[in-house]
Amino acid sequence: MNVTTPYKRLRFYWQGRGRGSAGNADAVDRDLAAAGLIVRTERQFGAVYFAITHAGEVELAAEKAREIERRKPHHELAGRLAARRRESGRITWENVELLVDIENGGRQAIRPDVFSMATTYDGKRINPCVDEVKVSRADFLADVAHAEKRAGYAKIAEVVYYAVPAGMVEASEVPAECGLLVEHEQGQFEVVKRPKKRRVTLTTHHFMNLILKPGVFTPAW
Repeated sequence: MNVTTPYKRLRFYWQGRGRGSAGNADAVDRDLAAAGLIVRTERQFGAVYFAITHAGEVELAAEKAREIERRKPHHELAGRLAARRRESGRITWENVELLVDIENGGRQAIRPDVFSMATTYDGKRINPCVDEVKVSRADFLADVAHAEKRAGYAKIAEVVYYAVPAGMVEASEVPAECGLLVEHEQGQFEVVKRPKKRRVTLTTHHFMNLILKPGVFTPAW
């Protein structure tokens, strides 16, 4: 078990899983115990394990609330972009998980910020699209370094866009195969760079996943 960050370790203990013998303890355990967030408990025959305290549970809940607040700008930008996609006649899914096959025979789980398709019965015109939302430059640069993630998107989307606030990213920094959407004002997006288009075929697994996690669309009355 290699749960290295304090909050990951707290979640591990909150799930009721102990560390076993004291010989497995490390600096993370020491610091959590010193802060009163976990407690060492001796079992029969001298075995020692760790358990989360009430103070640890309170801190874990507080960290979850802080994480929600930290991610709020990201979720709000994704929501505005999804709404814009629906206005243009598309059906959208936010943060939906899909599986794609990889070369070694396994599967890769991908979770686009916004996945959308045209609302049409013509299978050749559904134009599946992935929008990857970034609200910090550091997050954008970290993401573009992971080519395998974009390769996964390329298996479910004819086009892939990065969507960012104005002034954060230059078009020249975006991977060649991807497009760039810039939000100048809330809900007002400009296509600064167009992506390369490819043909893809969604599998039965993909469609069933999308059916079981219904998308959102604007009815055409």
